[in-house]
Amino acid sequence: MNIINSFLFHPRQSYQKMQKNDILVNIEKDVKIGIRHHMVNKNSPNILFFHGNGEIGSEYDEVAKIFNDKNINFIVSDFRGYGFSNGSPNIENTQKDSHIILDYILEFLSLTSFKGSVVLAGRSLGSVSVLELSKRYPKDFDGLIIESGFVDEKPILELIGLDLKTHYNKKDSFFNEEKIKKYTGPLLVIHAENDHIIPFDQAKKMITLSKSKNKKIVSISNANHNNILTINPNLYFREISNFI
Repeated sequence: MNIINSFLFHPRQSYQKMQKNDILVNIEKDVKIGIRHHMVNKNSPNILFFHGNGEIGSEYDEVAKIFNDKNINFIVSDFRGYGFSNGSPNIENTQKDSHIILDYILEFLSLTSFKGSVVLAGRSLGSVSVLELSKRYPKDFDGLIIESGFVDEKPILELIGLDLKTHYNKKDSFFNEEKIKKYTGPLLVIHAENDHIIPFDQAKKMITLSKSKNKKIVSISNANHNNILTINPNLYFREISNFI
């Protein structure tokens, strides 16, 4: 399990200083996770976004501006050890921490009178967080967006050359497949057709497994895992805006 954690997580600190729209959330004793919020309208919909591995929340300022220009509030959460956060991420606490983050954001929105809908979005590794939170539908959020996500981590582990017979045990997995099967709310899945890290088949499998009556898959042609946002940004942001 420690070997898998070392491959899945690559935390790094932010090169920026904390800004007025940065929050540090107490996760447990001596552990805080950073959240950056970009709020434009108290009646607008809200996206709570969990980024991918190798990324940090402060790098999403330009993405946030695009959403803000579409009158959508955008909130991005880091993981332990990422951005302004401390601690060390692993399979277990990544899932556990997502509940604390959502609880905090729901309270934050209530206390600041932001009344719009709440949509959870997760990119790549961030899909782990939102799929963990999917079990809280429809009480705590209104829809789910999975971008470059996975239902089965085996293809990723095989890609990096991990001997699954030696180092992989199903009980140590994220159980994303079981979680998406139980989710019945609105679902948008976005994936690059030429994703070289998480195969496009993972997106098709996610859509197939979901019992949602309101689901859609969007494929980004000629894009891979790392340039999905830049190859066809108009399609990417239009589909998300329409979904919300």
